[in-house]
Amino acid sequence: MSLVRDCIFLNYINFYILNYIRAFMKNLKFILLIVTIFSLPFVYSCKSNPGKTDKDTAPKKDTVQKKEKEPEVKNSVLEGTWISTEDSKSALQVKGNDWTEIYEGEKPDTFKFGFGDSCLANQNAKTNPSGKYITVFDVDGNRCFYIVSVSDSKLELSYVGRGNTLKYIKKK
Repeated sequence: MSLVRDCIFLNYINFYILNYIRAFMKNLKFILLIVTIFSLPFVYSCKSNPGKTDKDTAPKKDTVQKKEKEPEVKNSVLEGTWISTEDSKSALQVKGNDWTEIYEGEKPDTFKFGFGDSCLANQNAKTNPSGKYITVFDVDGNRCFYIVSVSDSKLELSYVGRGNTLKYIKKK
């Protein structure tokens, strides 16, 4: 009887040990799967390409050409006197880098302005003549406008921060 009891006891121990090993192996497989999934992007991003040279990392010609084809806004297009479509007494005069705001019956205010890819911090900031933003440098606080559209006869600006749109037609 003792032998049967010992065999049954060993069988129970063997059963529990095998179940423990199976559970551990399932967890180990799961952990390995997770580690593999999360490490694959790192492995492929660090993979070197011996055939690739520094020339291959330079921008392609077609991307540079696309950049050059963007519409440029230059002072010459803006030069002149613009009359507000909402208030005919309000006008804007652009001459060189001078931005003059005129309202009938009042003294005109003249400011310097610059173009940029975003609103400019100050007059010494790097400007970009093909930028889509105009910053008017006012002692009371700079004002920034996004150029919605500009042509030989129409000008549409969006006042950044306020969101209102100012529309002008060119005085002939």
